[in-house]
Amino acid sequence: MHLTPHIGLRTKLSVLIALLVLALSAVLTYSASRYLTDAINEEFVEHAESIAGFLEASAWNSEGEPLSTHLQKRIDALMEHNGELEKVSVYAAGPDGSVHNIASSDPAAVGELAGADASGPISTGQTRFVEADDDANASSRPKEDSLQGAAELLSPLHDQYGNVLASVGVYIDTGPRDSLIRSQLIRFAIITNLGLLALLVALYFSFNRMMIKPIKSLIAATGRLRQSELRDSPVGVERHDEIGELARAFEKLSESLGSRDEEVGLLLNTSAAVSSTLHFDKILQTLSEKIASSQRVTYCRIALLEPGSHTLTVKAASPARDMDWEYGIGHQLDLGAALHHAWVIESGRPRVLRANGKGELSQDGIDLEREWALTPDTKSALLLPLKSKDEVIGIVTLGEVRSWERTPFSANKIDFYQTLINQTAVAIENASLYEKTEWQVRELSAMHKISQDFTSSLNYQEVISVVAHRVGSLIGAQYASVLLPEESHRYLNIVANYNLSSEYVWSINKKRRIPLGVGPLGKAFTEKAPFVVADVLADSSYENWKHIASIQGYSSLIALPLLAKNASIGVICIYFAETRDLKKDEIDLLTTAANEAAIAIENARMYEDLQEAFVGTIRSLAETIDAKDTYTRGHSERVSLYGEAIARGLGLAGEELETIRYAGYLHDVGKIGIPDAILTKPGKLTLEEFKVIKKHPRLSERILKPVGFPYQVQPIVCHHHERFDGRGYPDGLSGAEIPLGARILFVADAYEAMTSDRPYRKALSTDRALKELKNNRGTQFDPKVVDALVKIILAGESRQPRMRMEA
Repeated sequence: MHLTPHIGLRTKLSVLIALLVLALSAVLTYSASRYLTDAINEEFVEHAESIAGFLEASAWNSEGEPLSTHLQKRIDALMEHNGELEKVSVYAAGPDGSVHNIASSDPAAVGELAGADASGPISTGQTRFVEADDDANASSRPKEDSLQGAAELLSPLHDQYGNVLASVGVYIDTGPRDSLIRSQLIRFAIITNLGLLALLVALYFSFNRMMIKPIKSLIAATGRLRQSELRDSPVGVERHDEIGELARAFEKLSESLGSRDEEVGLLLNTSAAVSSTLHFDKILQTLSEKIASSQRVTYCRIALLEPGSHTLTVKAASPARDMDWEYGIGHQLDLGAALHHAWVIESGRPRVLRANGKGELSQDGIDLEREWALTPDTKSALLLPLKSKDEVIGIVTLGEVRSWERTPFSANKIDFYQTLINQTAVAIENASLYEKTEWQVRELSAMHKISQDFTSSLNYQEVISVVAHRVGSLIGAQYASVLLPEESHRYLNIVANYNLSSEYVWSINKKRRIPLGVGPLGKAFTEKAPFVVADVLADSSYENWKHIASIQGYSSLIALPLLAKNASIGVICIYFAETRDLKKDEIDLLTTAANEAAIAIENARMYEDLQEAFVGTIRSLAETIDAKDTYTRGHSERVSLYGEAIARGLGLAGEELETIRYAGYLHDVGKIGIPDAILTKPGKLTLEEFKVIKKHPRLSERILKPVGFPYQVQPIVCHHHERFDGRGYPDGLSGAEIPLGARILFVADAYEAMTSDRPYRKALSTDRALKELKNNRGTQFDPKVVDALVKIILAGESRQPRMRMEA
């Protein structure tokens, strides 16, 4: 049964503190009252003495005037200017020794016999201050000398020689004094009591923090201890007294009781966390974070053994707090210089390393291993083997900052950590297998995408540019280039690149040339094998190109030969901004991509050769047509060039541009079926002859239809004499019904015909020809096509046109 006291410790402390504060308030108030009364009375005395001194000085300067008369004037002046004075009287002894009032602010009192108080200063020569209504003095003075609510100062009046002449009685109103005392006392009481109230609150909270709160924390800790929660929520009492000792005892008890629960919880949490992912690096990072946060070690670091080497590389790390720690993720340790780490790898057993008094390993070791295992703050470290299929693949390092007489890594803790790490081994194996599969899927997907890009175009230059871009960006490279042998077959030239500067390309092609068989790129071409340069500044084989590499900003590269039918046709070079050791899987992927690229480049080159042959055939055919009439020789080529220029001016490109170019060559191919007599007739054609001429567009279409050209030239050739207003031939099409290519060739054909000599006339001037075109805008010719040609001719862009062989 739980008993709750009726009056708790907090209430008792509150009552005790309140009583102490009240007593202190009473004492302070009484002391302040006495102090204020004395201080203000002293001020009143000083004021009265100054008045008496004034009258004494006046008595010395009476200058023959009767003393009583002189003093009466001074008293009247004083009363006029000092409102706080109730009464001022001067008392002097007569011949018979009796003391009378000789001057007073009260005329009725002059001549009256003085009391004992008034005559006292004459006989004693001493000043006296009395309360006028004091019962002890009331009987010793005349009734008229007694004033209610006044204080009296009786002071002797001396002559120039120090003899007592009379006494002065100064009555001052005590009302203002008493009011001032009360107001000051009230103010003091308010301030004092507010301060004491603040002290009361401060004492309450201080006692609460020092006594009540720790005791409540201990009571709550007892409840949490019962529920196995104290390990996560410690008592939190940092004291160096009995309460602190009790709190520490609670915490030690909770640590011993909760250790097993925490270990089981950590095992379950870690197992669930690492099982929720199939990514190798994420599993390692999760494991390090769980250990570092749950066990409160300085850090947990996981380093794996590089395949086929004696080097450890940090793959995951989790410091529990901010610290000066140099060896983070990515740093490496050579096992040849780390005896303890090598022992753990070979034996498969854990080892504890501790710093001695000089900050060095207590076991034999060297500085590099000490700096690797122990941070500047770390006093000890635990090295645990990380196993996969009974093979040690790495080391888990735990650091501890606390300096204990015994090791912080007991045998039980070492066994627990090893069990925890072994539990994650299965997840690590699964993740490794998953990532290998995932890499293969990504590799196949990437190669499929690259293959699609490579086969999306047969243009030689486009294919080379796609090769540089796609292969370069395949594994996160910053730059890439495709290099082919130049004409003399002595050097490699960059013909396409990805992100390289024009200055770098010019330097390689003109200044820092790459001979075949020299350097990584030259050898990749001649030896038909990949060459990797992990660090261009440290590799002597790249000496000739180090300077421009630093300017471009790359540190590593791989040169891959482009092989087609087992022959080297060029090199693709991939550049990385950081030093990088490429894995075998990455090199294999790049090699496969380079082989695909070589096939695409070779196919594009073959297609270009076929296209050259195709263009040559078309040219020959056009020349054959033009040869029938010496006046029209070269006409088809010029129409093709004008048509291409107009098409470019209208913003056409690619296949549309190529179609117009070839249609220009072949637009008059149907004139093969027109008699020479009509074609070469010097005079005007008859109506019948013109009907024959009008047949050549249809004849051109029929001739080209079975050829199977890759471009749709037939509609353009068939309708290149259609007028914009619909009055042309052969079908009378108008406006947008006429193919754009046909409208372009119609203008080009007309302009070329007007500016060339004919049997029946001389060539027109450029201005005259352009004027004819403008005059027939919107009727015979498409206005926008005419405008495009006029702009080109006036700008001089087609005065010496050249045939473009690339798209």
